[in-house]
Amino acid sequence: MEDGVSDVARTLRSKVACTRGHFLYESGHHGDVWLDLNDLFVDARAVQRWARELARRAEGAQAQVVCGPMTGGAFLALALAAELGLDFVFAEQLQDESDDVRYRVPQSLRARLRGRPLLLVDDVVNAGSAWSATMSDVLECGATVAGFATLMTMGEAAREIAARHGAPLYSLAALERRMWAPENCPLCREGVPLSFGLLRPMP
Repeated sequence: MEDGVSDVARTLRSKVACTRGHFLYESGHHGDVWLDLNDLFVDARAVQRWARELARRAEGAQAQVVCGPMTGGAFLALALAAELGLDFVFAEQLQDESDDVRYRVPQSLRARLRGRPLLLVDDVVNAGSAWSATMSDVLECGATVAGFATLMTMGEAAREIAARHGAPLYSLAALERRMWAPENCPLCREGVPLSFGLLRPMP
């Protein structure tokens, strides 16, 4: 890995805090790592540097529009669109009567996606539920997915989603974690309660 890229990954990891324990993710999976991303976008100059590096990698996707789910994904997508000189749209989080979380591009922006290749962005991808839900909606709008971009991946879900859709994945850093379907969770079998614990700087 190039020194500059190593520096980017190291800086990224220093901006988020994580705790290890037993957690329920938005996707419904259980996992052993939780990230607190509230501080990730506070240093706007750092975000600009990350977006510039991600844009350099993602130029080959030949996208025409960049989309990210609210909120962190949309913040990064906007910065990335500015670096690439592309249009930007976002997807809002909705919750239906069954409590399932969905993401939807606002009605006024949907026509802008028809027939256009799109770069799908999120700040950090764990199980990939926000990506998958947003992707379903942008495809419904008539867009095609030209690539996926994220600051950080957790586990293999991001790579698996990109491979499944035959599109490239661009990321700056990676963090390993374990994740299970609830019925297969060893922490549940051991009686470890779901909790959030104390945050500490990511090693």
